[in-house]
Amino acid sequence: MEEPNISFKGRNGRLELYEKYVRVDRGTVMGFLMQGSKGQKDVYIKNITSVQIKKPGLGIGFIQFSLGGAEESTSGIFSANKDENTVTFGDQNSYEKAIEVKEYIENYTLDSETNQSRSAAEEIERLTELKEKGAITEEEFKKLKRDIIND
Repeated sequence: MEEPNISFKGRNGRLELYEKYVRVDRGTVMGFLMQGSKGQKDVYIKNITSVQIKKPGLGIGFIQFSLGGAEESTSGIFSANKDENTVTFGDQNSYEKAIEVKEYIENYTLDSETNQSRSAAEEIERLTELKEKGAITEEEFKKLKRDIIND
């Protein structure tokens, strides 16, 4: 079984970060009380559009994941307790781990975008070679290049 890279128990559940996804597990007593029997949810990092963190102070802190097309809670900590994409916490150690999770996700996203750009450039270079060898026509080259750029 795969071990998480980062893991911490929050007030309304456990957060586990794996290589390609984040798991929010409500299998704790407080998780059940605040969220009901939702169990666990895996969110693939490539689908996360933003991560918000609030540092615990007088109140509790949280880490919240926004997903494309999903509606997130925007009413602060009271609705964060019920938001399925949010894990709340009250201690400094959990806050530091939440920051590590956020940084991992941001770096994963940047690496992904860089690899996609590099792949597109490499594909256009390959098409250029095919066109120069006469394997594809100028029209085919332009269409394929346009398809790569618009992807």
